[in-house]
Amino acid sequence: MSGREIEPLAYRVKPLPGECFESWLRRLTERHETTRRALFRHLGIENALTDYDLASSAATEPERRMALVSRLALATTVPEKAILRTFVGCGSAELLPPAQRSIGCAQCWLDWMASGAPWRIERGWILRVAMRCERHDLLLTDLRGIVVLGRTVAAQRLLEDIVERTRQQMARFTFVKTRLAWNLVISRAQIRGSRVSSWAFSARYLAALVGNRFHYAPSRHLLLATLHSNDVAGAERMERIFHFEAQPLRNLPKRAPRGAVPELSDLAEAIARLGERQLGRKRAQLEATRQNLEQARQNYPFMHSAHLLRIQRAALAREVRSKYAAEIAGAVTTPLTCLRGFQDALFYLKQCGMADDVLTTRLERPDPWEDCLEDASLLRERLGRRFAHSEFRIVLDLPGHSLRTGVFERASRRSISAIAASNSAKVVSAMASLSSVGTAAGARSLEGTAAHTSA
Repeated sequence: MSGREIEPLAYRVKPLPGECFESWLRRLTERHETTRRALFRHLGIENALTDYDLASSAATEPERRMALVSRLALATTVPEKAILRTFVGCGSAELLPPAQRSIGCAQCWLDWMASGAPWRIERGWILRVAMRCERHDLLLTDLRGIVVLGRTVAAQRLLEDIVERTRQQMARFTFVKTRLAWNLVISRAQIRGSRVSSWAFSARYLAALVGNRFHYAPSRHLLLATLHSNDVAGAERMERIFHFEAQPLRNLPKRAPRGAVPELSDLAEAIARLGERQLGRKRAQLEATRQNLEQARQNYPFMHSAHLLRIQRAALAREVRSKYAAEIAGAVTTPLTCLRGFQDALFYLKQCGMADDVLTTRLERPDPWEDCLEDASLLRERLGRRFAHSEFRIVLDLPGHSLRTGVFERASRRSISAIAASNSAKVVSAMASLSSVGTAAGARSLEGTAAHTSA
């Protein structure tokens, strides 16, 4: 600190009752239209203190804090005791982050606006355990948007809307009185800087209040209300979602002063830190590989059964094609063999579930294929529609369906398509030869077929 004389500032801004240090310092700099860094430079205060969290008396050494307080007391003509009462005694880990210290009671700000008192943030509102205002029994909400509007009619209406909406939200909870009492005891102990005794409440409750991430959420007041209500399931779910897996604040490495020569211990620490990061990345890669292998192990039964099903369908398709080719070869000379091939195809469709007559028989309905068993043209037309159905192509594992296959299977299916095209050409030629047969011979063949079927 500089030992030069300090002249009092132009405006005397006193700390208000219950106000925290940062709120008072912000009102002081705004009244003089300056910044914290410029004010400290003008008063000869150590420049490094501008980067510190000055709301807690435990954040800096007692000598540096008392030098800061004495300089500010001389410049503002405010007693040192009044400035010391703006600090909280707990550490920075029990406080909200500096960016979140705009949380307060909307009803208090509404009353201060009506009476002309300045807006401020109280010491009890910057604690992580802070939940509600003791004067108005209202949940604390974020008032950053009110500060932007200033002391205007729009800000007054917004404050009234926040108060009404918060009251409606509180009506949905049934608060546990013991937990509210625990919260009050912890808050007062942290403000005084005394050790919080856990004999009256659970240590897990204190860890849930301090060691979590829900303070960064916009609905922080509702999450705290859930923790203090009788909704046990909601509180446990909130704790699982927002619980810290490590300490809320990590210890950052201290920067060495400019021009300092690094020691061997510093070099070893830097190498160890680099090795830890590399091991962490390798651990993450191994964990991802393990998860992929576990997923493959879980999917193996399904993939194996699908592979067996493809093999069975391929064997069935080959058997059907061979019988189909034999029937076509015999159909050139004997019309009866052609009709019998249609009947075998109908039987195959029934086995595949594409022409099931068991259900209709059970329901005492006639067989839908009975009217065309003796009519070759009608049977050919109806079977053609069945064989062209997309589900039948999937059953036979024929090309054209949407299953993803490899290069070998695609090549096999191209050859199968060629066989099917040649078989279709043979069917067309066989049907043309059958059409040249006389009407009497066809009638006798149909009668013989009917007799054979009835037998």
